[in-house]
Amino acid sequence: MRTSNTYTRHWDVETRQHELVGIDLGEGIPRRALRYGFIFFGLWWGTWLLLAGFPSQSAVPLFLLPPGWLTYAGTKRSLRYWRRPNLLVWGVHAQYLLRGVRPVIGRGRIPTRRLGVRMRTRRLGERFRQLPQFPGVGGLFAGRGPDPARSTGHPVHIRPRVRLYGPDAVAKSRRRRTTRTPAHSPEKT
Repeated sequence: MRTSNTYTRHWDVETRQHELVGIDLGEGIPRRALRYGFIFFGLWWGTWLLLAGFPSQSAVPLFLLPPGWLTYAGTKRSLRYWRRPNLLVWGVHAQYLLRGVRPVIGRGRIPTRRLGVRMRTRRLGERFRQLPQFPGVGGLFAGRGPDPARSTGHPVHIRPRVRLYGPDAVAKSRRRRTTRTPAHSPEKT
């Protein structure tokens, strides 16, 4: 039996910025972190400067820490999905919470019904028992009526069969395919 090692994680290529505006950065900052940092700091500072003006000297750490932490934690690799940074994983989770998983029906030509929001709110109401008691929005989280997930039908059960083909079977299949006559050729009568 053959065994081999996977070296893709060790050969991960990451570009680094070693100098910025004439300042030597030593070993360098990953460029992804630099891009995210510019975006986060720009949005954070721009928003707070518009809302509250320039901070006092004692409030400067409050202006620096949140975007700094978001940049640091967001550009680290996720522990669950090692190929993705945490920021991308957080974005996928936020997308799921906001829009849900939309099934592809007819290769996207047929729009799906808006069942996901109702099912998510119902699940949140089951998990947190206080949500259905809120005035005004409590009805969204209450579990009244039939479950919308069941109105689309029961799940389809499949039994996939795994097959492993060697190079001899693939070559045999290719030979068989090239020697077969085309299906739409005119027949002689």
